Amino acid sequence: MAPSIGEAAQHLLESWSRDDWHAAAKSVTARRVKPALIFGLAFWAMRKVAELAQFYYKKRKPPPRKPQPEKKQGWGSIVALLGVLATIAVGVQAWCYHRYGPLFFWSAESKQLDLTPHAWRALLETRSVGFIGGHHRAGTTQLWRSVARHPDVASFGEQRDCGLDFSEGIFAQDVYPRFGVGEVQEFLGSQKNTGLGRYALGAVEDVYWTEGHFTVSGHAQARVLNRFGFLWDRHSGLDGAKVLLEKSPPNAVLARYLQALVDWPDHVKAPEKTCAADAEFCDAPPPPAPLTSRARFIFVTRHPIANAVSHLAYVKDGTVPELVAHWVAVEAYMRSNAPRLAHVRKVKFEDFCAVAPVRKSPSMINNGTAVPATSIGDRDPHGSSRRRVDGVERRRRRDV
Repeated sequence: MAPSIGEAAQHLLESWSRDDWHAAAKSVTARRVKPALIFGLAFWAMRKVAELAQFYYKKRKPPPRKPQPEKKQGWGSIVALLGVLATIAVGVQAWCYHRYGPLFFWSAESKQLDLTPHAWRALLETRSVGFIGGHHRAGTTQLWRSVARHPDVASFGEQRDCGLDFSEGIFAQDVYPRFGVGEVQEFLGSQKNTGLGRYALGAVEDVYWTEGHFTVSGHAQARVLNRFGFLWDRHSGLDGAKVLLEKSPPNAVLARYLQALVDWPDHVKAPEKTCAADAEFCDAPPPPAPLTSRARFIFVTRHPIANAVSHLAYVKDGTVPELVAHWVAVEAYMRSNAPRLAHVRKVKFEDFCAVAPVRKSPSMINNGTAVPATSIGDRDPHGSSRRRVDGVERRRRRDV
């Protein structure tokens, strides 16, 4: 009987010796199994390291946050910003309306008449134009109010009636310079040698306009008088007025130009070379004063120290010596203009207050110390002003 497969295998295994098994392992099995074992062991070790790393990462990772719904960008912030801007705009307009009245919001072209130069010459045949000028902070407004009370005088009215700073006509026109004076110009910032307390110290050709200026013409005459005429007619009426009154302190410097503008074309033309404020050192013959004119001028002056101290509340970066120098420049222009004007009168503010006491106003207050109007013109009216200058300067230096 033939042996089974198991018996044959058992017989074969028993026939191999231990040496035969070692030889076979070294020759075949060891060469194939050893690299596989090494690779398997390395793979197992790397897998364990990865599992440990993943375990610790999951342990330290914070729990996931719940997704929050996206916020819709509404119009709330935009509406709030527009509300703030609208409030500011309404506040500024309300302040302007309270200070300057409704005419402040009218356009410049809507605040003028439509008369020709010929019509103005016919209108001025029975009327005269009165100009009040002088130093700022010297009482021009008080004098203007006194003259404007006369029933035959047409004026612009107060600031809220005409919409102009201090009711000064220089802000209603655009023909001759404004010199950077006015609350708006001062707020925006004036250039060098312009503005309150400085403008007369600028170049002579920019400040001292006379009858020889190239803008003296019928067009300029109608443009200026139409702007003034609208305010005269609106407040007082042109029909019954015999004197048309306008007040601006720089009128004292521009007097010859204004006289030529009102009298055009009958004004006295200046020679090609004209004299400036220092006319005594000019070799050009000055033009003669006209025998008559439709323009009338009143110049108001004030003691230089009192005038300079009054400026300090409005000219923050000014000093008393600088303001006195400006007073001297304006005074020189007034003295140079006077001989060339047909009708001019100079008034001292102190003399005016002596005969017509003026109500206390901010222009007469210096750092809380009032200048009594009734004492101006009495014994040494400027002694107190001189004594106050040192105290004002000391306080300004301390504040700085």
